[in-house]
Amino acid sequence: MGGLLDKANATKTETVDAEEVTVKVTKVVDASPMPKGESFLSTANPIGLGLAGLGFILMWFLDNYWFEDITGPVPFGLVIIGIMAGSFYLVWNSIDRQKTITLAVGYLLLTSVPYLAGLELGSSPGVSEIAVNEDSDELSFVVRGSFSSASAEILFDGESVWSETKDMSNDRSKFTVPLATIFMGNSQNHLLSTVNSYSIRVASNSGDSTTVDISPTLLNREVENSAAKLIMRTDTTEDGDTLVVGVTVEALVGMFSSTAAASDGGEHDMTSTSQKRLPISSDYTIQLKILQDGSQTYESAIIDVDGLSATWTPTSSNLADFGSTNGWLAMPGNTLDQNELYEFIERDEFFEDDGCYNFQIIVTNEFHSTMNDASPGNGVTISDNAWELNFDSEESSSEMKPCTA
Repeated sequence: MGGLLDKANATKTETVDAEEVTVKVTKVVDASPMPKGESFLSTANPIGLGLAGLGFILMWFLDNYWFEDITGPVPFGLVIIGIMAGSFYLVWNSIDRQKTITLAVGYLLLTSVPYLAGLELGSSPGVSEIAVNEDSDELSFVVRGSFSSASAEILFDGESVWSETKDMSNDRSKFTVPLATIFMGNSQNHLLSTVNSYSIRVASNSGDSTTVDISPTLLNREVENSAAKLIMRTDTTEDGDTLVVGVTVEALVGMFSSTAAASDGGEHDMTSTSQKRLPISSDYTIQLKILQDGSQTYESAIIDVDGLSATWTPTSSNLADFGSTNGWLAMPGNTLDQNELYEFIERDEFFEDDGCYNFQIIVTNEFHSTMNDASPGNGVTISDNAWELNFDSEESSSEMKPCTA
């Protein structure tokens, strides 16, 4: 009898153990990770994700174009919130809930700050989106606030140089100002120190006002300094003699120290301007003129500069016709070297005999500090860069030392 009871107990124990194993195995299977090669996207509802994606694209489009101009900031915000909520609901039904919540929080943090920054509360005017259109040469800015009209002024060192009043549309109005109307000189010097301040003052018809500074970099428009340096071009004859065939002239324009000067070997000493040169992005022209004893012997094509891009009409279709003013710019020549690697001014085009030659860099600014004066100047700045050229007596051994023109 005892043997039968032992067998029964053993059988019962084995059955219980088997059930426990089964339960444990079942739990392990339920907690197993997603099969290899699958992700939450591969198991998500593709239609829901697709519709959510279209919602986000639509939201971006509305936020970056003109929809707010029609609806106003508050209705616009409600539309955006509605689209965003619907999009996240579709995502919620398509992928893991925790991932959806994380995505929603991240998106809200990303998008809410710039929108709220542009949403003016109360009647105090706000000024934003200050920019310069390089094509039309206009300064623009946007005024926001809950009032019917706004009066805006541009101040130069605290004095009004332009003003305009406009009605508000959906708590917003955009002003545009021709640079030629307000420019009174560069805002900074070559050391990036502010020397002239420009600001915008806006007053609402309800009596509130605000003043904001215009970034100095937007109103550096006048080339104040220029310099030149020479590169001697030589050729070797069949007899082994080295002859000077011409020179390449390079120009530097912008703002830099007035102590920069011509130096030995046709160079220009820019030691004092190291890391202290400010290129000017604006509209102006550059021309090279070469003089000997005050008499002009050569002039280059006129270079037109728009921003930092320089273009000109070459004397030959094989010559370059563009460059950049963000550094030394090779001035137009009248011929190319044999390998067509560079252009230069032929010796016979400018050189008459040994002597002191002045390589003038002439810049004519469209925007200059006196353009709005009662008796405006012409915006022209000329630099004299002179070297002694002894090509007849010394040929390629000429030291090209600085001289007084």
